[in-house]
Amino acid sequence: MPKKPLPIYQIHDFTEASRQGPGFYLNRFEAHLKQHAFIQKPHKHNFYIILLITQGSGTHTIDFKTYPVNPHTLFFLSPGQVHAWQLAADTAGYILFFNQDFYRLVQPLGKIYRFPFFNTLLPKPTLMLPTGHVKPVTTIIQQMAAEQLNQQPQWDNAVASYLNILLILLSRVYQAQYGSRQPAFNANTPWEQLEELLEQHYKQHQPVSFYAEKMHLTAKQLNDLGKNIAGKTLSELLQERILLEARRLLTHSSLTITQIAAELGYFDNSYFARFFKKHIGQTPEAFRQLLT
Repeated sequence: MPKKPLPIYQIHDFTEASRQGPGFYLNRFEAHLKQHAFIQKPHKHNFYIILLITQGSGTHTIDFKTYPVNPHTLFFLSPGQVHAWQLAADTAGYILFFNQDFYRLVQPLGKIYRFPFFNTLLPKPTLMLPTGHVKPVTTIIQQMAAEQLNQQPQWDNAVASYLNILLILLSRVYQAQYGSRQPAFNANTPWEQLEELLEQHYKQHQPVSFYAEKMHLTAKQLNDLGKNIAGKTLSELLQERILLEARRLLTHSSLTITQIAAELGYFDNSYFARFFKKHIGQTPEAFRQLLT
């Protein structure tokens, strides 16, 4: 039998959030785990997450990929991603939630996906923090915690300012660690436009020419953009996004295969099944049966 629909948590679902202001939450990770036992199972959020591990071990699974949990590891999650963890009892650190409205308190036109770790077309949601950056990062987080605790006038603007500084610092480290292929985070780049368009239209199965026209580029220029940054053509990026959503729905929803195919823009079940098997190596039915 398919599993129950996956829960999608909002910031106000967390007990401390009501005392911290709308759109923001910060807590010690060990305290967070004790206060919210319901987060142990796979789930989604409608907000952004930064998790810094300061001690402990285990694994963190994000959209079907499992990553090791070690001291000085950072994890980044965007709205809609599915994740779950298995952690040693002594695991500790900091966890921070925020939404776009909170970030825009100090960056009115800011777009979160400009930061490379929140770029959904380049899914590298983890970062090993170099030793020299541990203290600066934890200091910023602790300053945010102090502002949140004391709640002096304009404390939320102060926290949002610290958040912006934290994101810029982590972007520098991230880009240094992953190399020059990562798009710049401080400009409205064609890559950002492509990401936004793809997320809006991937279920419609539009041709490459549709995206090229929207971006005032040729199809070749658009494919070259994908190859230069992600090492993939636009068609490959579209296929990956559809397959990710298909696996999410097969794993965590009660929709039938026919309903999932329709949700993803396929009204021919046999075509959807062939597409899925070609790329995943199993039919949708076989993939779901392995989960039971």
